[in-house]
Amino acid sequence: MDAAELTGTYTYRSFLELPDPVQDFNRLRFAQLELRLTAAPDGTVSGLLVFPAPPGTEAQAMVMTGQVSGSSPVAFTLTGKGRPGTPISDFHYDYDGIILHHWDTGVNQRTTLAGTVLRAEPHGTGENLAPAGQTAGFLAVKRNA
Repeated sequence: MDAAELTGTYTYRSFLELPDPVQDFNRLRFAQLELRLTAAPDGTVSGLLVFPAPPGTEAQAMVMTGQVSGSSPVAFTLTGKGRPGTPISDFHYDYDGIILHHWDTGVNQRTTLAGTVLRAEPHGTGENLAPAGQTAGFLAVKRNA
C-alpha cells in the first residue's frame, strides 16, 4: 500500500465514542459526508469534506490539507477548515488516520481509512455552540472511480 492509494472519493462516517452498547445505531452517528482527497508525490494531501445539501442548494465544504507519513500502514494527518464567508467558516477539525490493511484473500474489500477526529475550535453560538475538544472515530470507504 502506498500514499497514492489515499487519492479518491470516499463515503466518510464518524461515530461518537459511546462505550456502552446502543439499541439504535444512529445514536452513534456524528457525521456522514463525502471526502475527496488527492495525495501528491511529495506527501502533501489536499481535498474537500462535503456536507450533504438539499437539491438546488450549494453544498458546504471544509477545505482539507495534510500530510502522509509512513508506508506500512500508510498514515496521514489532515486539517479541515470551513471556507471563509460560508455558514461553516468557523469549523476547524483535525484528523489522524491510517489506510487499513488490504487482505490478499479478501473478497470485494474496499480501501478504507480509519482514525480519530478532534473538533479543534468551537463553532456556532448559544444553544448551537459545539465546543472544542469533541472527539469521534471515523471510517471512510473508497467509492468507485
